[in-house]
This record gives sequence, structure tokens and C-alpha cells, in this order.
Amino acid sequence: MISKTKITLGFLVICLLALVRSTVVFAIPPTHLSLHHFSSVNKTPGESVQCIYEDKYGIIWLGVESIGLVKYDGKNYTIFKNDPDDFTSISSNYPSKIVEDKNGAIWIGTSGGLNKLNRYTRSFKRYQHDSHNNTGLSANIINDIIFDGQGRMWVASSNGISIYFPDEDRFIWFLHNDDPANPSSNNEVGALHLDAQENIWIATSLHGMFRVKPETYNSSSDKWICSINDYLSGKKNTEIDNWQLHLRNGNINAIRGITSNRNSDTLWIASHVGLYYFPVAQGKFQRFWFGQNELRHLNFCSYVSLLIDKENQLWVGSSNDGLVRISLDGSFTINYLNSKFYDTNQLKSNNIRDLMESRSGLVWICTKFGGLHYYDKRQNTFARMGVEEGNSMGLSDRYVLSVMEDSNGKIWIGTKGGGLNCFNRADGSITVYGMDREPGALRSQRIECIEEDREGLLWFGTANGVWSTDADKPGEFTRHVNLHARNFYIEDSTWLWIGTTNGLFRFSLSEKKLSPLPTRYKNFFDAESNIGITRVFKDKNKVLWIGTNSNGLFEYHSDTDSLINHVADSLDPYSISGNLVREIHEDQKGRLWIGTKSDGLNLYDRETKRFIHKSSPAKLPSNTVYNILEDKNGNFWMGTHSGISMYKPDTEQFLNFGRHHGLQGMIFEINAHAATKDGYFFMGGAMGLNYFNPDEISYYSHKAPLVISKFEVLNEVRAIDITQFKRFELERSKNYISFEFALLDYTNPEENHYSYQLEPFDEEWVNSGTRNFASYTNLPPGTYRFKVKGANSDEIWSDKVLEVEIFIPAPIWEKLWFLALLLLVVISIIVTAWYLKIAASKRRENILRKEVAERTKDLYEAYSKLEESNIQIEKHNKALRLQRDRISRQNLELKIHRQNLELMVADRTKDLEEAKLRAEESDHLKSAFLANMSHEIRTPLNAIMGFIDILEADEHSPEEREKISYIIQTNSDSLLQLINDIIDISIIEANQLVIRKSIVNFHNFLEEIALHYRTNKDIKKKSLEIIKSIPDENEELLIFTDQGRVRQIYNNLINNAIKFTDKGYVKFGYHFSADKTHIICFVEDTGIGISEENMQKLFQRFHKIEPVSTKVHRGTGLGLSISKNLAELLGGEIWLSSKVGKGTTFFFTLPLDKSSK
Repeated sequence: MISKTKITLGFLVICLLALVRSTVVFAIPPTHLSLHHFSSVNKTPGESVQCIYEDKYGIIWLGVESIGLVKYDGKNYTIFKNDPDDFTSISSNYPSKIVEDKNGAIWIGTSGGLNKLNRYTRSFKRYQHDSHNNTGLSANIINDIIFDGQGRMWVASSNGISIYFPDEDRFIWFLHNDDPANPSSNNEVGALHLDAQENIWIATSLHGMFRVKPETYNSSSDKWICSINDYLSGKKNTEIDNWQLHLRNGNINAIRGITSNRNSDTLWIASHVGLYYFPVAQGKFQRFWFGQNELRHLNFCSYVSLLIDKENQLWVGSSNDGLVRISLDGSFTINYLNSKFYDTNQLKSNNIRDLMESRSGLVWICTKFGGLHYYDKRQNTFARMGVEEGNSMGLSDRYVLSVMEDSNGKIWIGTKGGGLNCFNRADGSITVYGMDREPGALRSQRIECIEEDREGLLWFGTANGVWSTDADKPGEFTRHVNLHARNFYIEDSTWLWIGTTNGLFRFSLSEKKLSPLPTRYKNFFDAESNIGITRVFKDKNKVLWIGTNSNGLFEYHSDTDSLINHVADSLDPYSISGNLVREIHEDQKGRLWIGTKSDGLNLYDRETKRFIHKSSPAKLPSNTVYNILEDKNGNFWMGTHSGISMYKPDTEQFLNFGRHHGLQGMIFEINAHAATKDGYFFMGGAMGLNYFNPDEISYYSHKAPLVISKFEVLNEVRAIDITQFKRFELERSKNYISFEFALLDYTNPEENHYSYQLEPFDEEWVNSGTRNFASYTNLPPGTYRFKVKGANSDEIWSDKVLEVEIFIPAPIWEKLWFLALLLLVVISIIVTAWYLKIAASKRRENILRKEVAERTKDLYEAYSKLEESNIQIEKHNKALRLQRDRISRQNLELKIHRQNLELMVADRTKDLEEAKLRAEESDHLKSAFLANMSHEIRTPLNAIMGFIDILEADEHSPEEREKISYIIQTNSDSLLQLINDIIDISIIEANQLVIRKSIVNFHNFLEEIALHYRTNKDIKKKSLEIIKSIPDENEELLIFTDQGRVRQIYNNLINNAIKFTDKGYVKFGYHFSADKTHIICFVEDTGIGISEENMQKLFQRFHKIEPVSTKVHRGTGLGLSISKNLAELLGGEIWLSSKVGKGTTFFFTLPLDKSSK
């Protein structure tokens, strides 16, 4: 059987001398067993904790010497002290044992008797020794308490055992001294143990160990009950077994503890003179030997407490020599904790008083003068190296600044004040350098950074220069440059980049000297730039990244000799989050990550040149990221200012580890991190060095119970320790309530946090953080449900939501039955009043009926007389009415006839006046038209005839003849146009104009018009510009229309524009209507313009506008009227816009017919 020994005196692997013949060597040494000193963190009352118990709710109870009984719910301590004037207080402030019965009552054994606590009234019932009452306790000094399978309580005391029968509330004595005159014969029982077979084992101080079988103590007979005197004399009881320890001093048989594993028939015995085990089948005590030299003193220690935990580990507490843990899995691995090495194992006192394992798997250790500790198996996951007093194999200084694994698998550890440590993982030895002044020694105690080049040289950055030594033969150190190196980076086995407190330098590994970088940034590289360099890294793209102490991040491209400085900008959310850069890491996927001090983690997107911030106060416990190690699964293990955080980049999940997980401390150093070739991670800081395998990290999964520790109404406690649903009904006036609650998770209780909700008062859950209470005031009547849940520091929430229902009754006037009764009374009153009113009405009705009958008789007689007179009068009236009706009808007929005559006269008069006006206007227009026609026809005819006579003469030159011909042609065209206009207007008036539509290429059509007018001599004479405007020259427009009539409209409009424009331009073209159903054709000029008054008459026939000038313009006044009629016949309309002196634009529309293409 191989035995591995783990002790705080070094990493030693040993074998039990009597059982082992071989030695085992570890690649990683055995880990330390480290505790958590609970009292220093959570301020436990008192320094001497005598006993501990976890009740069925998960609440911890402590017996603290001189303090009394202490209740702890993970948040608050409640102390129960002895009050001499209060008989319901605890009987003594020196508790020694705490248990709980099946009804939930807490029993406390003390040096002053037994106490039963009513946890709801907070009062105690005392059970004390009375020499005149043999149904009380046999002694007041209580050492141990257990319950048997029948619910009876066995109380071990300084004088035997008192067995309590709860149904009868009495004790019987067993193995006691029944001779009061001889107290020295008292049989002190130090411990009791109920094994898996329900045997009761009894440990005594003088008489060894007893066993009472269940068939004995469960029998109806009490013959087995006897005093120690009767048992030893043989007078009574042969059913009880007894074994004696056979020691050199045969008078000493002091046993203080017994325990056993439920899967084994072996007992473990704690005695004043060593540790024993007792195979029940053999019935013989056997000493457990600690064979190695460092542990030999444990063979004869005084042991007082035992515990076998769920992991099958035996914990043994001594009275003055610390704590031992022995693995019972067959390896018998031993861990020894001594307060001398508190820095490593956190055990503050060697005087162990009690041991307990809680349901969450924590092992609790009570000590005298050292308070309360617990062991969390997860703490061993993060093994720890530190300073070990008196041990040359410990670190030379607890403050670790740098870590690196060399090519030989050795771990080099740089410290802050203890020089350089070389840790040999094969044998656990540590060699220290830098603590002497010999030639060739490393003359520095502060090692900032470590690297190894491909030639096997180790490089060390220190406060007084850069040093190197051979990794294969370390010890001879060479100093190269006098720089305070803070960070190294080896580039391509050629250059050693040295980051200092005052700039960045490049060192040639081949020439062993500084080699300045050829660059234009001389003030940054290889010079004192007053910039503190914290990180240097070259990525896969050959880009050099430089992190600084306070000047942000620099990006250097050697191929283009360009330097970019990334700094934080509060106005730019995509800038780097902070200027204090501490880490630069390129992950397995090629992504670049930047860790900062106080400003979190950044992911740099090379494509967008943006920084993505990954800081999350709810998930990342610290926004300081000092270093990053990446495991094979792509997870980041980050050393921060608040422990280690494991971050999964792909899912953005965080898992945080603190001091209670076994870390050396909460602060890690920037260069104190390394990953070994076999998968271990080393991370160090101010309190030492942790190492671990990330694949072996175990995560806490225990879901702790929740308790409402106190419910108050108007500051009056109504209930405590509520763990299940309860309902409370309050008085209406007492609507101020408060709850105090606690998550019973003790691993890191100061970081337990809560959420609660009072339905329906709170619309959603209230996240209260670590605050564990809630208060509500002035609650209106109704039914409320208070719900609370809690989570520990690992974000594991309680397994259920704890609920309490509160009912606040409404006042009597708001109750339904009261409102119903009130409504019934009101209805009754209304019905009664209505009934009385009806009765009174009937009485009055009867009286009136009699009076009416008498009066009716008199009136009837008078009525008969009048009736006769009325008949005569009616006959006369009827004749008068007939005559009146005839007269009225005649008057009405005369009135209607008169009105019709008046209307007919008015209408005829109006028609005559309008006809007269039209005739006058027609005459006027015809006269004007005839006068104009005579002028318009005579003028060109005279010109034609005159110039023909001139042409007949031969004295004119060819140029003159050409000019005269042009005048004749122009006048002929005018005369022809005039005749065409007269014909067109006649056809239009006769409604005989025929529209002949065809498909027209509109762009070609407009180009023809443009070509025609560009050669027009009037235009050339006036120097006018003809402009054609269309939306898109390259796109063909086909419309279905009458090309000739459209041309006629354009010609009329363009001719008018040329006629009235002396300078500028004439523009024509089209554009599309907004709904794309028409094209809008236009002719625009820069001529004389048209007044608003003339625009109203412009499209009337024969209407001609002459500007106020001396210049006369020829025309008939028919062109625009014809154009208007043509536009309407083509399915469009025509209009204009004009400003006097600015010009005029005429518009007309043509539909885009469905047949248009």
C-alpha cells in the first residue's frame, strides 16, 4: 500500500514505514491543505469556539467560551448569554455540545447543565444536577449528546450518562458513580457515538470504551441500567461490552472521541495518548503510527475530536498539536496543519475543540484562541506556494512579481524582495538566487520579468539592469544593460524588447547590446521618452503592439514605419476603454485582446479599427485585467484586482474565484503568470503563487437553503426562522412590516445577495444586493405575498423561492357583509317611505272622488243647457268657415299668378340684356377682326406687290434681290398663316376638326422643330438662343398623338415668343407630370411678359394684346385660341405663367396614351 504524505514543511512524498517499500515522484508536487479563517473575515464573537452544529434549516450554532450560545445565519449573529437574574436564560456561558431533536428544539450541553432552547420564545428550560432528585442530570458538566433510534437523548457528563425520556421528561442514570461520598470515583464520559448498526459506543476517561447494543437499550427490561461501581464489581449487567486501552501507564484509559465510517466496521479512537483504530470484529485497539520524522510527535499527541467526511477523509483534532487529515481511500495520505505555518494553511490555533461537516460539504474546525475555520475542498484546486518558516524549500519571499517555465520544465519565480527562486517540479526543491554579493551572482532581489531565448539563455529584468544565465547551468549571471526592465518580449529569436519605466529599447541577442531601431520615431524607441512600458507584443500580422502605463496603446508597423497611438476618448464609444494598458493577448482565433487597469477588457477589431468593451460590473468582479492565460478550450484565465476570472469569449460568460477558493490573495501581478507544457497554469501576487490545471477546476453546485430569520410588525417580532410557506393575519392599523432574510451559504457570506418582491405591491423583483432586509409602510388592506430568493458569490441561486402570505383586513365599513347590510337598510327605508306615501295618496284620492262626484252632477245639468246653444252656434260657424275658405283660395291663386309674371319678365329682360351685350361684343369683335384682317391682308399684299415691282427693275445687286425676296417670302408666309388660322377657326366652330393620331418619336419631333427655328432669320436677326429641353436625350419617348396639331401648337407658341422677345432665349421642351400619366410641354421666353389682367382674356378669339410701346406687332388674335382648342382636343389643357418685363412660359399637356410605347 503506497502512502503519500502532504505536509506544510515541504512537498514531501513518503510512505508508511511499515507498509511501503517504494517511492513515488510527482510532476506537480502534492498540494497544501489550506483552510479559510472564518472568524477573521466574518468577525465571529469570541476567540475560543468550543462546539458547532448545523440545524435542519442550515443555521449554524456555536458554543463560544465565556460568550455563550451564538446563532449565525450567514449575515447576523445572535448571542444567548447567561443572566443570573433570569432563570429562562442559558445556564452557563461555556457551551460544550449542541444538538437538535426531531421536533427542532435545540439542546445545549454546558459546564452548568443541560439547556433546551425554545427558538421562537428565545427562552431556555434548564436541566441541572440535584443530589436529591435522581430523575435529573447525573452531573452538570456535559461533554457529549446523541439521540438513539427511539428518540431518547444520551447525555455524557463528568459522572456517567443521563438518558432522557422526552415523553416523561425525566432522566435515568447509567455508568455513574453512585457513591456521593467518593466523588473521585466519578466515571467521566468524554464522547458518545452511534454507529451504522445503532450500537452506542461510550468513551470514558478511566475505564476505556463501552458498547451498548440496540437490542439491549431498546428492551423493555432495565436490567442493563447500572452504575459504574456495579459494573466494575460484577454485581450487575453482563450485556454491556467493555474494552480497555493497554498502555504502558495502565491507569490511563482516557478516550475523548469515537467515530466510524458507515461503510466500515472499524472505529477510530481519539485518546489522550495518540490515535487508534479499532476493528470491531477483532475487538482490539491498534495504534495509528506516524512514521516520518516530521510527524513522529503526532504518535503520542492528545486528540480530542474526530470526523469522517463525505470524501472518506478522517479529520483528527488535537488539544495542542494542530489538525491532521488522513485519507481512508487506501492511500492513507496525510495532511498536517500546524498554526506555525499559518501563512500557508491559515490554521490560527493548534488547540482543536470540535469538528463538523455541513450539508454543503464544508468541514468546520473550532479552535481555542483561534476562532472558527472551515475547509472547502475547492480550495485545493488552486494549490498554493508561499513562504514557509524554517523550511528551505519554501519561497524566499511571498510577493511574486514574475513566473516562467524554462525548456527544462523548471519554474522560475521572481519575487519583490527575495530574489529569484527556481522550483524543481520533480522533487519539490527550491533554489534561491540574488541574495548574495559573490562574483557572478544575480545582484538583485527584485525580479520584474523573465524570458528564455532559443539558445537556452534565461533573461531577467530587475530594478538594476538586465541579466542572463544558462538554463542548463544556472548560477553564473551576466549583467548587460543598466535599465530598470519591467517587461520583456523576444522577437524572432533576434531581438529582446525591453520595456522600462522610462521608454522602450531593442537589444540584440546575438551582439548582446542595445541596437536602436531605424525609425523616424527616435523620441519613442530607444530613448528616454518618459513613457512607462507595461507590455510589448508582436501579432500574427507582424504588427508590434506596445502597452503603456498611462499613455494608452501604441501600434507600430515596421514595413511602413508608422506609429499609431490609441487613447481613451469619452466621446468615442469605440475608442480603447482606458490608457493604463496591462495586457496584450492574441487568442487562438487570432483576435486581439487588451487588458487595462480600472477600465476592463477590450477586443480590438482590426477591420473596423474599433475597440469593443467587455467590462461588466455584474459579471467581472474587477475592471482591472493584469494578465491572461488561455486554456486549450479557448477560455481565458485572467488575473485581476479581485481574484481570478475565467471568461468564455464566445458565450461572454464569467466565472469568478476569490480568496475562499484558495487563491493566494485577491491581487495578481502583471508578469506573474505562466502556462506549462503539461497544461498547468501558474499565477502569482502579493501573498504567494497559485498553480492549477484548468481542466480540473471543480465548481460549487450546492444550492443553499434560505430562511426568513425575522418577521416584524411595527418593530414587534412576530416570527423567526421561517423556512416554509406561512400565512399571517395582521391588525388593520399595524400595516408597517419588515422582513430579515439570509442565505445559509457560508463559503463567502459577505457576498451573498438577494432579490425579493411583495405581490402585488412590487410590480417586479427588487434586487437588493447584499442587503438582507425589506420594509413596507402604510400598506392598504388586502392580501400580499412576500417572496425572496438568494444567491451566493458564485451566482448559484437558492433551490426555491421562500414565500410568506400577509393578510391585512379591511375596516368594518369596507367589508362586504357590512355594505350588504347597509344596502338592505337603505332599501327598507325607501320601501317603507314609498308605502306610506301610497297610503296617504289613496286617502286623499277617496276624499277628492266624493267632491268630484257632487260637482260633476251640477256641471252635467249646466252642460245640457249649453249643449243645445252650441248646436245652433255651430251651424252658423260652419257656413262662415265655408265662405272664408273660398275667399282664401282665390287670394292664393292671384298671388301665385302675379309672382310667375314677375319671374317671367325678369328672365326675359336678363336674356335680352345678355343677347344685347353679346351682339354688341360680336359686332365689336367682328369690326375689329375685319379691320385687323383688312390690315393684316393688305399689309403683306402691299409689301409683296411693291417688292415685286422693285424686283422687275434691273439695277439691284444680288444681295439686295435676296433681301427683297426674303421680305416677299415672309409676307407670303404671314398671309398664308392668316388664311390657315381663319380656316382652322371655322372648322373648330363647325366642330369638324379631325384629330389623326399616330405613334410619334417625340425626341426626333422636337429636334425637327429646333432645326427649323435655328435657321429662322428673325431669330438670327435678334440674336436669340433657341433651347431644347428634354429629361433624357438617351432614352426614346414614343407617344400616340396628332403630330401635325402638336407642331401647330408649338409653332404658335414659339412664333409668339420670338415676336415678343428681343433678347435672351426661347426655350421649349417637355417634362413628365408627377403621376407619369402626361407629359407637360412648354415654351419659355425672356420677352415682354403679360399682365395679370391680360392673362384672363388671352385665349379668347380675336383678342390681341399690344404692349405699351411704339413697336407694333402683327397678328390676328386667333393663334392662342386655336392652340387652346387643339390642346383640349388632344386630351390636354393649356395655361401660362408670366411676369411683366421678365418673360412668359406657356404649358400644355399631352396624355401618355395606353397605346403609347
